[in-house]
Amino acid sequence: MLLPKKWQICVVLFLATTLNYLDRQTLSILAPSLQKELHLDNASLGWLFAAFYYAYTFSHMAVGPILDRSNLRWSFVTAVLLWSIVSVLTGLANGFVALLIFRSSLGVVESANWPAGMRVVSRLLLPRERALGNGIFTSGTSVGALIAPGLILGISWQLGWRWAFVLVGLLGMFWVCGWIVMTRDVKLLDVWRESATAKTTEFVDLRRTFAGIVRSPRFLPVLAVAVLVNPCVYFSVNWLPAYFAQQRRIAPGGQMGWILTAIYLGLDLGNIACGGAILALTRRGRTVQQARRIVFVLATLGLVCCAAVPILPLTGAVIALILVNFGLGIWVVVYLTMAQEVFAPRVSTAVGLLSGSGSLAGAIAMWAVGQVTQRTASFTVPMRAVAIAAVLSAIGGWMASQQSRQEAAI
Repeated sequence: MLLPKKWQICVVLFLATTLNYLDRQTLSILAPSLQKELHLDNASLGWLFAAFYYAYTFSHMAVGPILDRSNLRWSFVTAVLLWSIVSVLTGLANGFVALLIFRSSLGVVESANWPAGMRVVSRLLLPRERALGNGIFTSGTSVGALIAPGLILGISWQLGWRWAFVLVGLLGMFWVCGWIVMTRDVKLLDVWRESATAKTTEFVDLRRTFAGIVRSPRFLPVLAVAVLVNPCVYFSVNWLPAYFAQQRRIAPGGQMGWILTAIYLGLDLGNIACGGAILALTRRGRTVQQARRIVFVLATLGLVCCAAVPILPLTGAVIALILVNFGLGIWVVVYLTMAQEVFAPRVSTAVGLLSGSGSLAGAIAMWAVGQVTQRTASFTVPMRAVAIAAVLSAIGGWMASQQSRQEAAI
């Protein structure tokens, strides 16, 4: 029996997110090869990672209001088409400057994925279903990370690193066709204004919208979670290939592919486990906020394992990083669900502001990791920072859920 249309669309969102992460992670997976062929050191690599997130950050600030005032169906498909084209063009890069331009461009067009996807989920699903819906489409991040090592390294091994960018980018063209067909009869995605009265205040109320978001009692706690969790995720998906190549002396190829696949499987399992666990706990009498607290506290325990990774043998380090990524998968879903509730009238704008802030923190962190690892020849400091950020995230998440409980009581 086919899934209801709303869940089918969640699966299509999952595929978009998978492509989003495949495209952005191609550079990370190929970093050891690019460093060797194009003579890039860790500081240069840090700048490339940071450039993507700086562009991603400021584009988030603009793309949210655009999505809230546009035909969601066509604006989303345009974004996917553009980021696929940029990925293909990256295969033509011949040095640091070209890579910097293409990575910045990718950050601009990929910024639409989260505000658009979360607006789709908020339109199609009931509040109690949204954690699972977010988990489904967000698991594309971990599935993208999961299949990226084998797929990208396999293409690079057979055809060269340039073809890895080209072929991964071309996958987006198939998604574009599927989205157009799947959503042709979904009217909610064609609505571009929340009400008829918005016609005369389409852009005039933008300042009021931002003011409403910032004044929301949930904004600051969720913002804290965003600026703490995002750098942890970015560190995992961007720097782990370089970590294993430099610190563990593992050459790009089969062994690294299997290790990264196992680690990113933890991210995928965390995405799905979070939504399923919250739904199960609410059915057993827990409130939504109580259920979220239980799962993100457990997630935090997993993330703390990151501090021990540098001193563990290879097998222990891999196991610890699987737990870390499982915790990250849970935290991402919890954060997205919280972000959807900050300002319901303009979900994409609120998500854009929060995610943009988180991406800015991630951009600074990626640059800092490049500088620190270049100077110390060690990943110990960044890994300890992940553990500290996890604990602080738990405090922010607890405060956000407390605000939600107080609003429910009122």
